[in-house]
Amino acid sequence: MRIADIEVEGPAAGRDPGLPNRTGSAAVPVRSYEPEGAAWATLVWAHGGSFMRGTLDWPEADWAARRFAEAGIRVHSVDYALASDTVKAPAPAADVAAVLRWAGAEEGPLVVGGASAGAHLATLAALAQADAAAAGAGRPVDALLLEYPTLHRVQRLDPELDAATAALPAQRRFDAGRIADMYDSYLGDAAGAAAAGAVVAGELPAERLAALPPVVIVNADADDLRASGEQFADQLREAGVAVVETVQPGTVHGYLNRPHEGERARADAQQSIDRFVAELRRILAAG
Repeated sequence: MRIADIEVEGPAAGRDPGLPNRTGSAAVPVRSYEPEGAAWATLVWAHGGSFMRGTLDWPEADWAARRFAEAGIRVHSVDYALASDTVKAPAPAADVAAVLRWAGAEEGPLVVGGASAGAHLATLAALAQADAAAAGAGRPVDALLLEYPTLHRVQRLDPELDAATAALPAQRRFDAGRIADMYDSYLGDAAGAAAAGAVVAGELPAERLAALPPVVIVNADADDLRASGEQFADQLREAGVAVVETVQPGTVHGYLNRPHEGERARADAQQSIDRFVAELRRILAAG
């Protein structure tokens, strides 16, 4: 496996994004993982972190990318601009979309995916790529991989899931207040978000979601955000998008970021990667 840190021209190249930055980065840091043999697909991958945290060294970025590369997939892990007082939506998604657009020049199937908030950004990037392809400025994505995604500011109620997560420590919970705070921080003021075209994936109409490629969703088990992943899967089906969803048993949110906690943790993380790889092969073979 060959690993290299590079920079890709970002959406703010050659212009002042202003404050808060809702445009994206001038140059987007990317860590690329080249498999030993010929790559059979290229994956642009976005780590999670509630839109506000995360690095290319997080296991959710580095460990996961290494496992995908071991399976023969070229991976570009994106160090997108994190939401903060000076960075707001849609800048993080625009960074992921810029890397996806750049990766589209490579041969072979093109895939985008991510974990948690990164899965949200990957979804928006896939839609941006579909728009570009429709305008003759690139090619569409062949598949979208979502690991325990968050896709809604207000997700549907699930009393059974609430009961399953009630005993978790606070740092593992995503109650309605925490979810609202996360999206408020990401989006910033409503007027600025609307003017910049910032959207929430789970709030898009079916006709917009219909532009997405086949989707694979792996949810954590005892995870409040599982409600969002399952709700989005239903929305995709209503939009006519092929979707496969599964739950990794006995896991909580963020388990892909903790493969070194023990043998079971590594097995759960590896099984999820294996599921993505297997479903991706199936999608590409059917396409």
